[in-house]
Amino acid sequence: MTLAVELGEGFADDEVIVLVDGREAWRGQRVATNYSVGIAAIATVSADFGSTVEVRVRGRAKSRRVGGEQRLRADLDPSGVLTLGPPRMGDVF
Repeated sequence: MTLAVELGEGFADDEVIVLVDGREAWRGQRVATNYSVGIAAIATVSADFGSTVEVRVRGRAKSRRVGGEQRLRADLDPSGVLTLGPPRMGDVF
């Protein structure tokens, strides 16, 4: 299935890597949040039910097992803590 990983708030000209089951599935350079819409980029990857999706940025990593959802969201808070989980609202695209 296709999974959209929303890269949301806190990104500032970052290199971001999204892995699925340990293999690189998407890489973005100079990823920066557009605060007027609250999104930096959307990484579209192929991931099966039960796959592990991992987001890496600034030497940090967060992973989550896919359970059938079609979207995940990653955010960086001001202190640099990376979160990865369900999006904050319903489908917007």
